[in-house]
Amino acid sequence: MKISHFLMFNIYCVLFTVLLWGCGDGPGSPASKGSEDTGVMLEATIIPTYNGTDTYSVDAFQQVCTEGPPPVYEVITDHAAKVTISSRLLNPTSTFQPGTLYIEKYTVEFRRSTDSIGAPPIESDTRYKSIIITPPSGAGTNTLEDTLILVDLTRKDKYATDMLSGMYTSGSAYLNNYTAIYTFEGKNQFGKEFSFKAQVDFQIGNFNNC
Repeated sequence: MKISHFLMFNIYCVLFTVLLWGCGDGPGSPASKGSEDTGVMLEATIIPTYNGTDTYSVDAFQQVCTEGPPPVYEVITDHAAKVTISSRLLNPTSTFQPGTLYIEKYTVEFRRSTDSIGAPPIESDTRYKSIIITPPSGAGTNTLEDTLILVDLTRKDKYATDMLSGMYTSGSAYLNNYTAIYTFEGKNQFGKEFSFKAQVDFQIGNFNNC
């Protein structure tokens, strides 16, 4: 019998400010690049969602909900995520309007939490997706939302196979904790490159979604 267990995790996001953190690529937090060239600062938050519900619990095991016949199986598919991106001008008083920004791809890297060091590694995922960011005018902020992938079905299946192999440790119901780190990359309409990061914690294991 599967354990229905649900833990919520705090959202971690990278806020891109006017401060220079010494990375040599212009204003922004560590690992952000291109703000000085594009004239735009970005802030992103990630909220995992599954079957229309916000949830930080990623189900990697499919079970039979009703024996039947015919049997009814638990729905299992990609675990998605909602991203909210806010843009602000580096210099709100400038008379020059920065160009539109075009995100071209994003990469998700997975890091095991300190309480899940014995968990299996999850392979990083790069996806090509177009997201258009229109900078605001003056001191305002523009915000947009889009949908991303957090953990796809391929990585869920691999996680389940790894856990069932007995090679890795876990808590009850094969539960382990990870941090997903998103890196977004693109160019503005003048060809200037930029990138920025956001991250979110989640739990993966055997959850009851029947």
